[in-house]
Amino acid sequence: MGRWDLVSGDYEPGAWLRGGLYPRRCDLSPDGTLLLAYVRKRTDAGFLEAEAPSFPDTYVTVSKLPWLFALAAWREGSTWGRGYRFVEGPPSARPFVLGDPDAGDATPLLRRYGVERHPVVQYAAERSRGWVEHPDSPPRAAGGPWDEQRSAVLVKPRPHGPGRLVLRDAGMGVTGPSVEGRAPAFELEREGRRLALEDVAWAEWDPQGRLLVATHAGKLELRDPDDARLAVIRAHDLAALRPLPRRAPDWAQRW
Repeated sequence: MGRWDLVSGDYEPGAWLRGGLYPRRCDLSPDGTLLLAYVRKRTDAGFLEAEAPSFPDTYVTVSKLPWLFALAAWREGSTWGRGYRFVEGPPSARPFVLGDPDAGDATPLLRRYGVERHPVVQYAAERSRGWVEHPDSPPRAAGGPWDEQRSAVLVKPRPHGPGRLVLRDAGMGVTGPSVEGRAPAFELEREGRRLALEDVAWAEWDPQGRLLVATHAGKLELRDPDDARLAVIRAHDLAALRPLPRRAPDWAQRW
């Protein structure tokens, strides 16, 4: 786990998890401090670093980035869930899915944010961040009730500038590197032309309209979308990192 500060450009390493993390079922709080993580990890003595009764092997945790110390957690019990996302707004208007529905905003988490389930649709997390269906995308009916098989196409316009990102999905069961069984291809459309991002496993815009990517080689990069060659402005090479187990610092173990 790590935290990439897009203002300073710094990358801060944090927790290591010997288990499975489902990134497309996770979410980051609007202020960039809290992580909703969908996790699978077998254990007989609680989970992660927090002391707790024995849980099923799949659950959701809320922690402070870049750590996975569970400040809040609830059972999922399987990998069929589609994950959760944070919701802003006044408490009276926020959805509530945790614990007793009569508890109101009694927990530190719910005093800050509401939490709701992702809908059952491909790339639900991306859609919550502004990605929409491309006119060329096959209709939902082609993918069945779980929306897993169709080759969806999503787009996201660039903030504060021309161009847009295109995500083309090849459906489930692809060969080669993938995340949760999917290996989307990304393109940058600008001035009527398409530029394939051939080395990219993930792409997104930052709030200033710069291009953020994670490469298949294990790099995080900030690129200039106005440059003909998409010049790299800043990069962090994570490929050489090796597991370094350590406890979360004190500030990450309390609200």
